[in-house]
Amino acid sequence: MNGVVKKSFIPLFACCTIGIFAQKQIVTGIVSDDSQVLPGAAVTVEGTSKVIITDAEGRFSISDLKAGQYNLKVSYIGFEAKKLTIEIPEAQNLDLGSIVLYQRQKSIEEIVVSGTLKNSEARALNMQKNAINITNVIASDGIGKLPDRNAAETVQRVQGVSIERDQGEGRFVSLRGLPPFWASTTINGNRLPTAEEETTSRATAFDFFPTELISYVNVNKSFTPDLEADGIGGGVNFITKTPPMKTEFRGTVGTGYNAKADKGIYNLGFLYGGRTKDKKFGYLVNFSHFIRNWSTDNFEARRSGDEGVFRLELRDYNGVRKTTGANVALEYVLSPKSTFYVKGMYGTLSDDETHYKHRIRFDKFNGVNNTARVELQNIHNLLITELTSVSLGGVHQLNKSKIDWDLSYYNNLFKYGNIPDKQNNSYYVIKYTQNGVGINPDYISDKGVGPRAYWKADGGKLDYKNTDALFGFYSDPNFKMDASQMRFTDLEFYKVYVQEKDKIVAGFNHEINVSDQLTLKYGFKYRDKERNARFSDIFYNWSSGTAPLLSDFAQYITTQPRGPQYLSEMNAHIGNTFGPVLTTGGMNQFWFQNQGNLTINKTDSEALEYNKALGRNFDVFEKHFDAYGMGTYRINDKMTILGGVRLSNTHTKVKGYSVIDDILTPVENTKEYLAVLPMIHFKYAINDKTNLRFAATRTFSRPNFGDLTPGGTYIEADNEFKGGNPNLNPTYSINLDLMGEYYFSNVGILSGGVFYKSITDPIFQDSFIGTYNGISGVQFSAPNNGKAAWLGGIELGINRRFDFLPGFLQYFGTQLNATFMTSEMEKPSGRKVKLPYQAKELYNIQLFFEKKGFNARLAYNHKGKFAVEYAEEDLYDSYYGKYSNLDFGASYQINKHITVFADVNNILNKPLIYHFGESQDRPEQVEYYGVRGNLGVKLNF
Repeated sequence: MNGVVKKSFIPLFACCTIGIFAQKQIVTGIVSDDSQVLPGAAVTVEGTSKVIITDAEGRFSISDLKAGQYNLKVSYIGFEAKKLTIEIPEAQNLDLGSIVLYQRQKSIEEIVVSGTLKNSEARALNMQKNAINITNVIASDGIGKLPDRNAAETVQRVQGVSIERDQGEGRFVSLRGLPPFWASTTINGNRLPTAEEETTSRATAFDFFPTELISYVNVNKSFTPDLEADGIGGGVNFITKTPPMKTEFRGTVGTGYNAKADKGIYNLGFLYGGRTKDKKFGYLVNFSHFIRNWSTDNFEARRSGDEGVFRLELRDYNGVRKTTGANVALEYVLSPKSTFYVKGMYGTLSDDETHYKHRIRFDKFNGVNNTARVELQNIHNLLITELTSVSLGGVHQLNKSKIDWDLSYYNNLFKYGNIPDKQNNSYYVIKYTQNGVGINPDYISDKGVGPRAYWKADGGKLDYKNTDALFGFYSDPNFKMDASQMRFTDLEFYKVYVQEKDKIVAGFNHEINVSDQLTLKYGFKYRDKERNARFSDIFYNWSSGTAPLLSDFAQYITTQPRGPQYLSEMNAHIGNTFGPVLTTGGMNQFWFQNQGNLTINKTDSEALEYNKALGRNFDVFEKHFDAYGMGTYRINDKMTILGGVRLSNTHTKVKGYSVIDDILTPVENTKEYLAVLPMIHFKYAINDKTNLRFAATRTFSRPNFGDLTPGGTYIEADNEFKGGNPNLNPTYSINLDLMGEYYFSNVGILSGGVFYKSITDPIFQDSFIGTYNGISGVQFSAPNNGKAAWLGGIELGINRRFDFLPGFLQYFGTQLNATFMTSEMEKPSGRKVKLPYQAKELYNIQLFFEKKGFNARLAYNHKGKFAVEYAEEDLYDSYYGKYSNLDFGASYQINKHITVFADVNNILNKPLIYHFGESQDRPEQVEYYGVRGNLGVKLNF
């Protein structure tokens, strides 16, 4: 396959490079405002058809000009256009240095505002307007206007984008109602390796990546051939900050309060950067540290066999999260034609979590004495995610072309910290059981699968809409868990270690200006990836004699923190039943003092040494080789067409384990495939303010890592094999997009469009009959490629200042966007359903006020419910419930150096709900996060 790619592009390389080294004049420069570069500015050579768009660093280069005098016009949304006359000497290049633009002003009052409030939106909209593909752009200081604390949360305000949350914080990004692992998430154009606690997918968790490191965010709804196209939904590219044009120091100090945790929040950040006097060497150091106490109240209803609840879990989480991010960027301008850079980035999230779980076991109900079992799990763990990256690259301007290249290394790691000790670092659980707890028999029914409590929708007494009925199952209303009756049951070490490294990512791009109308571009990218996943879940039981009681550790027990406040949002009093629990120190001491009395329960444990956990222990070795060629042709001043193709070759080797004749046996599998991805884009500039765009592209998504594991277990008694499928094909999509945009003069946009995706080879969890190790008729349970699916939708948005209104109203404005979607896929059983993760609607409503140095924004975000997993009927489908969030942010610029800010997050404190079936009447999980606030000061020198 690699040979096919290389042979396809060598002729293109030869043709494109002929004649580009001929010596002709080049004009270079940088467009900026009084403090920052302006990407996406249009530089026009009047009297010719040359129109050059500045890159992400504000740079432009005009090639193939003869000696003489020319008139240039530099234009930018929200800024006064600038005209200048230049004289190009014979046989010499001309560097114009920095061309400074100034913002349009309606009144003297706006001057104070211009540098901080409008410029970010102007930069973002200019990049969006001048892009050939369908994209949305967010600039760094636009991010800071709302309390979005990590990279995932920055994009939730963009139309067609939604996020999944963990403990109230954004984590995964979804585009246009498709799964997170069908979206490409990149930093500086390179897709990130993934490492995450529970999933084995290719989705990147972004809760470790602070917003302070971000310069721009590009949300690409359609790909061009020079972008990595491993993303059916689209792609999100986070661009880190680079050296500024002049010396700059920024600092942030803040503190806040989490109402649910009743504890503080603290954040600190700084940025220092600049350039030497000759402007050749640029440097930047960017650091962010964010500490927040958090609490979550949660209940989960577990089902097994039918819709009845066999176990109700009351979960009380408390923890401290620390996010640290650092970004270092160095740049050396060898000449106006050549620039080299080095970038280094580090991001980490540590979450010290204490978790008390009370489990009411309805399935253990005894009808003779109307009692059941209550279990207490004392849980402590430290989750750690770390990302490290280093990049070296350069940009080189030739006479009629530009070359850029990049060599990068990425390492993403997930592990548990040293709890209870370094050897047994794990999600650490100690469980106690109290038997003989009185249960109201009216709550219990046996419909043939054993005792269960049923929801009101199924004829039972559990009622999510009636708190007293939901938690009224104890026969004694004054019941309280008793440490003297809580007996030790088991101790658990749940261990996960995932490391994914892109040992080298090498990229090369060559853009050639054939004429004023035609630009050709080609390039290559190579990635060498290695992913190691290790997992075990070990249970220990008391080895001899009678197991101890919780009260036997009296010196290590305490009243459950915040127990009486549990689910206060629901006016629940079930927290009053919570008795004493182990302190975190007591949990550690239990292990240290009782190791000799504990033995491993091999039946319940999951580990390779017990021929189990095969699907979570595997290694992936993957090599990607991509090559592309594309051409951009300006038909006239209004119409531009881009066409090209990207070839993406993937070679995957997966090593895992199978159990053959009760013996753990290493197995491996190799698969290689070539994705051919043609793309065409058409842009019609109806006038200077209006664009119409169309895109037809083919994209793909590689199978998730966990689905590829060759490991599996053959269960002879059941003639059944459970495992992965290393022969899975990637999923492909044909994407059609049509979008119209109107740009307001005073920084704003009105947009609307439609999109359609035809998806082939989606991956399902399948069950089929096959042959295993010479045995026929084996029932296989494994992922498999399924039948075709489709998704369609409409996007609408407006960003508008009310400057056309009189008096005080002119300082208000709004940002509104909405996305409406529908889809269909067919399961292997023939059942037709919507695509997983596809909500019917997503929308954002923002109202803002900007006057002099004051800025205030109120932002409402809504995501409709969507199915996460499908069974064979709606009653057993698992849904992520509809979710709404309201945030507020305000700032006041005291002078050009000092800004004070305040924000409030999760004002509505709506619960996140998972439920079975489309109705919320059968909740699977309900959790509350509480309101959080923050205030502080920002310094800018």
